[in-house]
Amino acid sequence: MLKRWTGLLAVFLLLAGCGQGAVRVRRQEPAEADATTEEAPAPTPVPAQPGVTILAEGVVQAVRPVLPLAFEAGGTLLAVHVEPGDSVEAGEPIATLDDRALQEAVTNARLQVAQAENSLAQAQLALDNLLVWEPDETAVAVAEANLAAAQAALESAQVADAAAGNSLTSAQIAVGQAERQLEEAQEYHDNVFDPARDWEQYVKERICYRGEGGLRPCTGPYYDERIQAEREEAPRILEAAEEGLEAARAQYNLALAGLNSDTAVSANASVIAAQQALEQATGGPEEAEVDAARLQVEQAEIALEQSRFNLQLVEEALGEAELVAPGSGTVLSVEVALGAMVGAGTPVVTLLDAGRLEFQTTNLSERDLAQIVPGQRAEVRLKAYPDVTIEATVARVGVQAGPAVGDAATFPVFLALAETDLDIRPGMTGRAEIRSED
Repeated sequence: MLKRWTGLLAVFLLLAGCGQGAVRVRRQEPAEADATTEEAPAPTPVPAQPGVTILAEGVVQAVRPVLPLAFEAGGTLLAVHVEPGDSVEAGEPIATLDDRALQEAVTNARLQVAQAENSLAQAQLALDNLLVWEPDETAVAVAEANLAAAQAALESAQVADAAAGNSLTSAQIAVGQAERQLEEAQEYHDNVFDPARDWEQYVKERICYRGEGGLRPCTGPYYDERIQAEREEAPRILEAAEEGLEAARAQYNLALAGLNSDTAVSANASVIAAQQALEQATGGPEEAEVDAARLQVEQAEIALEQSRFNLQLVEEALGEAELVAPGSGTVLSVEVALGAMVGAGTPVVTLLDAGRLEFQTTNLSERDLAQIVPGQRAEVRLKAYPDVTIEATVARVGVQAGPAVGDAATFPVFLALAETDLDIRPGMTGRAEIRSED
């Protein structure tokens, strides 16, 4: 008998020595209690059986980690709207930067957008006018009548001056011919130096005359040789035409100088002026002029898009001058003082989401880990409320072992707490009782 009680006492002392770790309590059934008549064997780790309650110390913590809040842009801190301990909701203002410079930037950006819109409207109007251009019948009729009158006056003056200056007519005709030759030379020059013909200088093939090609070889000059020869010849032809026009005009001036009257000179000037007026009234816009107008529209559109993008950037920067809470929580600390220069990303306020709390065990032995699964029922008693039992459920089991207790490692078990009216705060400590299913 003494030996049996000595063995029981040894078991009791061994269990008492494990009090610093998690305690596993097994509820005995009546049949089991009556069976303890033999000598107690030495204690060995065994898996918990149904009906076992696992005890573990732990601490309350927030499900989400603390969140430092910072501005996305730097600036001078103008105001802080919260203090440590304050509760905030999503969208509630936290702090404000001095945004006077940003306000001015937004105003300037909006003005630039308005100016760009006006420039685009003007460019588009100019292009539309060119595309829908039609001659004014009244202006054309007037110009034609003026030209006819000027030509009649010139003919009358020339007849009056015929005796003294038949050479004037010849000189005028020569000038006209020289002008036409110059136009032809200019057209030839423009055609030769047209960028669309640049490809010819890289083609070492003969030009085919009519009927050549296919089975009949081409006998014309090579493309590259022809374009090279024409581009060497065209400037000389143009220069000769310009010189010819200058000579014709000089001869014309000499003929005028030989007249005793300037009637024909004045009449000829009137004809020239009338011709220019008629050309303006009947001539539509050239293709180059239309292309230039289209380019102006495209540039104005790009400038408008750029100004709108700049406005969007400064408006976003202005919005970033107000720091708001991303969600509900409690202010743990305020990190900066008013008037301080705050850099982008520098924490201003630290926020804790205390709305979702859980209980984390700190000394649950690995021996009891196999008996714990998510969804398992549990109860938590906090030191702050020792007489209140809080229902809980195993949410998850940690994968990383913690400090050892005795010869066994510990693993954290996280318990989801049921809703309660108690003022539970992160950091409170207590004990959890995790019950295995009966």
